[in-house]
Amino acid sequence: MARKLNFSKSIKADSKEVFSQIASFENYSEFIPGCSKAKLIEKNDEYEIGELTFNFFLKTYSVSSKNVLTDNTINIEQIEGPFEFFTGKWSVRGRECSSTDVSFDAEFKLPFILQNIITDQVINDFCENALEAFIEKLQAKN
Repeated sequence: MARKLNFSKSIKADSKEVFSQIASFENYSEFIPGCSKAKLIEKNDEYEIGELTFNFFLKTYSVSSKNVLTDNTINIEQIEGPFEFFTGKWSVRGRECSSTDVSFDAEFKLPFILQNIITDQVINDFCENALEAFIEKLQAKN
């Protein structure tokens, strides 16, 4: 069964700075819970390929993804990893008064063995914690 998630927040920060932070793949280990390593493998004018390493349930998982950056979006597609499939999209939209709307949408399918272990609540908590850590990091810079 494919799962979908969507979260969004309004941040008191400049949209270009927000996008720059989200696009800085190498820094993901600083704000994504359980991410122990973030490595940029390849970067060119059309896309980036990166690898994130996570430690969950006493096991190490790596996810490689192709990330296509445009003016205010980042489209993510898993190349290799624990999901049967994963696609995601970051969107950043500037508003008045140095405020920015940030959203993340994803669709993915977990392997059968993890479907019953990892509940929707666990996934939602993980995403909320990642976004809050990201916002705290951004606000600490301002």
